[in-house]
Amino acid sequence: MGLNIMDTAPKIQIYDNRPDCFKASTRIIAEQMISAINLRGRAVLALSGGSTPIPVYEALSKLDLPWENVTVVLVDERVTHDEAGSNMSMIKAQLQQRKAAKVSMIGLEDERAVAALAPFDLCLMGMGTDGHTASWFPGSIGLKKALDPAAENFTASIHANGCPGAGSYPNRLTLTLPAVMDAKALLLLMTGKEKRDVFESAVQADSLDKPVKALMAAGKRLTVIWAP
Repeated sequence: MGLNIMDTAPKIQIYDNRPDCFKASTRIIAEQMISAINLRGRAVLALSGGSTPIPVYEALSKLDLPWENVTVVLVDERVTHDEAGSNMSMIKAQLQQRKAAKVSMIGLEDERAVAALAPFDLCLMGMGTDGHTASWFPGSIGLKKALDPAAENFTASIHANGCPGAGSYPNRLTLTLPAVMDAKALLLLMTGKEKRDVFESAVQADSLDKPVKALMAAGKRLTVIWAP
């Protein structure tokens, strides 16, 4: 099967079906949380929106873990007056329930609060069929600033009018590349052949054209999980 990339590239885990893919992702996140809590008494996760990770969030919410010692920040957020359309509301609905009801959540609006939690123990990333991850949309205003390896800010504003991947929410807040790359572990979760093909093509692409390419510099700290 595909996903053959250079030796310095991330760890690749390929599954035959999505349930197994989601189980593996849930396990990795839970293990990273427990490791962080055992080490320093708390864990910080940066989580993405979108539909792909919903089964993972639901599964995590059922695990008997010390959620009172876990803080979640957003990888990116939709700037909208429609609360139902925000990533925060989605993650709260899927994760902050059942046994995970005590998890703390921090929005990207307060950059100081986000910066105070860094480095994150894990960033869960997704990818669109345009090659975007976080809210790093190809052709968007603010992309170069967000992808600047020397950026001092933890968050950046993105204006993605005309970018298909942004859908009905072109105005975003997003973590910058340095904030993501400073994480102790990164997990990129993808499903479907189209996304696999996009990811493979990103290996030889420029980060401004396929922003997911920027994650590959994390090397073995990045685990890529894919299922059809």
